Amino acid sequence: MARSPEKPGRSQPGLSLGFLFFRLGAMGYLGLGLGAMGLGAAILLLAASGWFITAAGVAGLSPAALYAFNYLQPAAVIRTLAICRTLALYGERIVSHDGILRLLQHLRLAVFDGLSRMTRFRLGGLGSGELTQRMLADIDLLDQWPLRGLAPWVWAICLSLVFAGFLCWISMPLFLIFLVVMLLIFVLLPVTVASSAMDLARFQTRKAGERRQFLTETFAGLITLRTTGAMETRLKTLKKMDHDLDTNRWHLHGLGIVSQAVILLVLSLGLWMFLFWGADAALSGQVSPALLAGICCVMLGLSEVLTPLSQTFQALGFTRGAQQRLGSIFDVPEDSGTLTELPGPLRLELENVTARQGQALTGPDHVSFSLHPGDTLWIQGPSGCGKSTLAAVMAGWLAPTRGDVRINGTPMAAVEEKTLRRQVGLLEQDLYLFPMTLAENLRLAKPDANDTELWEILEQVALAQWARQLPRKLATPIGEYGTGLSGGQARRVCLARILLFDTPILILDEPFEGLDIPTADRLLTLLRQHRKHGILVIISHQPLAGDFTCHFQWEALQNMEKPGKNDLISSH
Repeated sequence: MARSPEKPGRSQPGLSLGFLFFRLGAMGYLGLGLGAMGLGAAILLLAASGWFITAAGVAGLSPAALYAFNYLQPAAVIRTLAICRTLALYGERIVSHDGILRLLQHLRLAVFDGLSRMTRFRLGGLGSGELTQRMLADIDLLDQWPLRGLAPWVWAICLSLVFAGFLCWISMPLFLIFLVVMLLIFVLLPVTVASSAMDLARFQTRKAGERRQFLTETFAGLITLRTTGAMETRLKTLKKMDHDLDTNRWHLHGLGIVSQAVILLVLSLGLWMFLFWGADAALSGQVSPALLAGICCVMLGLSEVLTPLSQTFQALGFTRGAQQRLGSIFDVPEDSGTLTELPGPLRLELENVTARQGQALTGPDHVSFSLHPGDTLWIQGPSGCGKSTLAAVMAGWLAPTRGDVRINGTPMAAVEEKTLRRQVGLLEQDLYLFPMTLAENLRLAKPDANDTELWEILEQVALAQWARQLPRKLATPIGEYGTGLSGGQARRVCLARILLFDTPILILDEPFEGLDIPTADRLLTLLRQHRKHGILVIISHQPLAGDFTCHFQWEALQNMEKPGKNDLISSH
């Protein structure tokens, strides 16, 4: 069985909620601690201020009590709490955001690593807009859970427990009132809001990705849309998407307002009950008026801690939506290929191979052959019959649906990725040149290649004379996607790069496309010389000069209902 390229060389981390927090490490725990300290200091500051003002007012009723009242210590406590609140909250911002930025750095590297190991067949199912959404917006949404989803609940629960313990020590009736208030918030809010908020947030994430992809496709086909008069229809669809996103955003915003209103209403009810019971308790001497004022101020301060809970389910929904979209990149199976050496004589064997790209209806069926050192294979056939699919299978980039692919007698699935790439080179029809110099594009295959080697490889692909006429020779920038080159020149630069990689098995998919006949014949002769001790496979629909060890003529698919109609037919 051929090696599946979608199995990475090492496992990727999952995207569980626990991973998104624990990946922060000590920074995560320190951020939670500083946040709890800052919010606790803010609540105590309000409570101390309320107690101090009330105590001073009560002391003012009696000259003797006013003379004995110590206002210096409460003032010092208030200043200390104000300083602690500022330092703790500022420190929490620094520590938490530093941890989040490190998390995002790790996630971005992991996403790019996962994408780099995908084949074009798997990437083909993701448009450029979809890839952009996953690499940028979706990753940025993953920080919603640690900062806006988990942290508010940790702070709210911890500070509520501390206050509940204090009330239990001071007054059991006040403790029971507070317990009812907290149960209403901690139970009622998730039951009534969680499901709707998460659904709306996931819809927003998914719809934003669809809109980005639609917009990217529109820009790519702008000229065609204008010339065919289809631009108006496209714009109407885009406006409909914007309307759906805006409507959903307003629903999210409204749900957040309703949630905050519920929290504040419950807290207000608790505060009213505190005052209702506390007034009688203060008159009877069970609780001092100053202490009751401080307790009521704590209830007011808790609103700062509890109201952010209304946004936590939205944050969880955004994170869940991003998790689902990024799961195909992170959650990939382990690579089964472990062999780092391929002993034995060089050979490439296909036995009864059948393969398809995605949902393709055509492709190679029941293909079998064996190639040895010095063999040259020419695969000829019409466009769309499956030649490129067969090339990908031979190179180990696509796993066959049926049959076996072996290299040196070893199944490709057992060979480590790095080792396999050193054995089999593939020049695909889809070329890519980077916006770098000519030399830098070539040295991607061999970073330590000197200028002499680069000129020699350019000579083999009949580009040396052209390169010497460039303004800066090898140091000439070739433009993004090779826009400074013709189609034939770009293909030959890519061919030179793969020849520089120097693999024993070389598979070339339409290497002569865009070349005139004399140049193609000359290049074919050079390729035969370059691979006289290896294996050369050329896929081309156009006639080729010279003799080949094997020539496979692919019959055109005439009838979809006749299986095997597009099998390969060999002629020597």
